[in-house]
Amino acid sequence: MAISHKKSLGQNFLKDNLYLERIINSSGIEDKKNVIEIGSGDGALTEYILEKTEKLIAYEIDKGLVDLLCKKFEGHNVNFINKDFLSVDLHEINDSSLIIMGNLPYNVSSQIILNILESNIKYEHCIFLIQKELAQRFCPDTKSSKISIIAEFFCDFEILFDVPPEAFYPEPKVNSSLVKIKKHDRFNDKKDSFISLKRILSLCFANPRKKISNPLKNIFDVMPKFSFDMNSRPEELVIQNYFEILSRYEEQI
Repeated sequence: MAISHKKSLGQNFLKDNLYLERIINSSGIEDKKNVIEIGSGDGALTEYILEKTEKLIAYEIDKGLVDLLCKKFEGHNVNFINKDFLSVDLHEINDSSLIIMGNLPYNVSSQIILNILESNIKYEHCIFLIQKELAQRFCPDTKSSKISIIAEFFCDFEILFDVPPEAFYPEPKVNSSLVKIKKHDRFNDKKDSFISLKRILSLCFANPRKKISNPLKNIFDVMPKFSFDMNSRPEELVIQNYFEILSRYEEQI
């Protein structure tokens, strides 16, 4: 199957069978699991998925690739949809037994993940291959980021292993990481306040290295007392600190 990549779509096809096997072995796919693949590309991962389940829906934005994929997997129980996953109504795929996976295009990885998280749909877990730097922003060792707080609000985010550039064609200039996202309900009591929390995070992380007192002046007319050090930077605070800010904000509106 003759495949040419499109740089504009962020296409880097995973070609290394060792890493394809490691990904599928980390996927948790069983016969009866419903699976959605985002960005099937040349079908390398698709082939491994279909060895595990016959319940696959695959989204691919590239019409030329969809035509090739339909021919390659003719006779298999897979539905290829020529559509940008960012335009999909996620509530149409709401399923507590669903596994969502894919080698995500670097240029839209964060949007896809945040859309899934913020939609609050039901799913079992997600397995995504993304840029390592982005994975570390979602799951930092120490300093918080806006997206790490959002991720923690909705899910348990785990970095499983790294994948080097030479495992892809064409080779990207960066390393990639396989991540697992598993939804939790620890903060269900705050779900109705998420829009306000997100607004607070946007203000606070506009300048993450400045003192937290600076953005808080734009949120509060009269500064409340907080349990954390007001000289701290936004990236030094944890999710419970932002819940405290949210609580004080809701008290004044």
